[in-house]
Amino acid sequence: MESISETRSNIKRLGKTLGLICRIAMIVFILLAAFSFVLAGISVLLPDTMSSFKSYFEQNTIFQLLKAAAGLKSMDQRYVSAIGAMVTAIIFAVLALYLGSFRKLLMEMVSSEKPFTQDLARTIRRKSYTLLLMLVYNPVVALLTFLIAMLFSYFVEYGAHIQEKADQTSRIQEEMIVSFAEITENKSGQTGKHVRRVAEYTRILATALGLDRETVENLRLASTMHDIGKLMIPGEILEKPGKLTEEEYRTIKTHTTYGGKLLQNVEGDVIALARTVALEHHERPDGRGYPEGKTEISLAGRIVAVADVYDALTSKRSYKEAWEEDRAYQEIVNGAGTQFDSEVVEAFKNAYGEISRIREMYRD
Repeated sequence: MESISETRSNIKRLGKTLGLICRIAMIVFILLAAFSFVLAGISVLLPDTMSSFKSYFEQNTIFQLLKAAAGLKSMDQRYVSAIGAMVTAIIFAVLALYLGSFRKLLMEMVSSEKPFTQDLARTIRRKSYTLLLMLVYNPVVALLTFLIAMLFSYFVEYGAHIQEKADQTSRIQEEMIVSFAEITENKSGQTGKHVRRVAEYTRILATALGLDRETVENLRLASTMHDIGKLMIPGEILEKPGKLTEEEYRTIKTHTTYGGKLLQNVEGDVIALARTVALEHHERPDGRGYPEGKTEISLAGRIVAVADVYDALTSKRSYKEAWEEDRAYQEIVNGAGTQFDSEVVEAFKNAYGEISRIREMYRD
């Protein structure tokens, strides 16, 4: 299944291609306008050369109308040709302007977060009537280009409808993610606003690393499900005061694989990212993490690892008191290259002011 990001990339590529076609067509119309303007001058100043452009004028509807008009039958042929050529030049110039505005709309559509809208479809449809000006040049060409433009407007309108449905699906997916996150958080009464803080820390770190807005938002949502596997862990272990036994610790560690299994058959970009996060947020660059002990970890897993541990350190748990902010900060910094990815730690250091502000905002 094609992801939303892949679909958007394909839309952008298509838009750029159509934009290039519009630019080329605009240049052609400008050249034709200039050519028609020159012909207007030639028809008056050099009438003997007009026979060379006979075929050009024969397909010009305005020229044929002028020639056939009763009041113009006695008019000098060169003036008829000049008028026809000038009207044609004006039409081509207007069409060039139309294509320029259409290309601008196309580029706005491509760069937009939501490329298809009903307003855009109506704008394209309204502008398409400009193409009917070509009727005075060539009716067949005019009707063909008009129909193509109108068809494109209906394509955009259909795209807006599909996009609206996709937005509804996305909202449902987000609501489901938030609900699961709240259930997971409530499984252990002492976690407080852990999920909210980890999501905000993740957003801050992803932004500091230069990720695009869509990826940042997807990762923020996905991070709320990093501990979803704890739904499968007995409450007496999650809330046990004091140190866990080795067996209990092994049970706690299975929440990563449980998380992966819970999310493996659910479709959606964010859910797929959430599954990766659930599986990898306890992996370490030095290979001493779990569940697999791998060193090749996704960026999403590396980001959430820092966000999760920092919040765990600065929060009170049934088995420990909250660490002081400076001590927790230093623990993250000291773990660069071993427990945590060095690049993510650097982003953590650079964005620590905002992270600290979020910690205070969502304090338990």
